[in-house]
Amino acid sequence: MNLETIVIDNIRKIRKEKGISQEKLAEYCGTSASYIGLMETYKNIPKLSTIERIAEALNVPPRMLFDEDNPISNYDLEKQKEIIKERLKKEIIKNLENCIDEALKLL
Repeated sequence: MNLETIVIDNIRKIRKEKGISQEKLAEYCGTSASYIGLMETYKNIPKLSTIERIAEALNVPPRMLFDEDNPISNYDLEKQKEIIKERLKKEIIKNLENCIDEALKLL
């Protein structure tokens, strides 16, 4: 298996194991859902800078994406829970702030 295939397969596997949709992954790493879909079908090969953003969005070390024998189960799942919890808190706060701003506009 070549390195491009390993990276793409790891991205897809980790994304699915974490229950993250292509759309959410695209949002988290600042790209489009169609890009993620094309990448996961080997039609787009991500640049290193994109791989770094995807690793950050998936909350895994970038090197994990290059390792043929490094499934997510070997990563610290407790750390993952904390990272996801913090991301959700930030998203909830952002949504609340938007709702408050909208409500204030109506006054």
